[in-house]
Amino acid sequence: MPGHQITAAEAATDALLQVIERSDAGRATFSAVCDGGVLTTWREPGRARLGPDFTDRASDPAGLAYWTELHGLGEAIHETGGLDALDEAIMHIVQMDPLHSDWRAMVLESVWFDIGRAG
Repeated sequence: MPGHQITAAEAATDALLQVIERSDAGRATFSAVCDGGVLTTWREPGRARLGPDFTDRASDPAGLAYWTELHGLGEAIHETGGLDALDEAIMHIVQMDPLHSDWRAMVLESVWFDIGRAG
């Protein structure tokens, strides 16, 4: 967007999303985001829940690391400007890669869903 200065957190998020998009482990963890177009739930047999199931951390250490890092970047953006900054960052980060914009929007909405909104 004209006039928008990309923050360090936005640039780091863009770089991390590029890594996730290219990695098999990242695609496996975040591919469920696109399941049925649902933005904030991963599906498991018999239930829908927020986020992937990392209870068995050894089975997906890369996915857990990506999720944790993306969540931390979202928290950093939220700390600097609240929900408005987080929503604006999603819009800018999505636009950084038009080819993957839908996937990026779903991933960011999913990972950042609870930031600043959880009670």
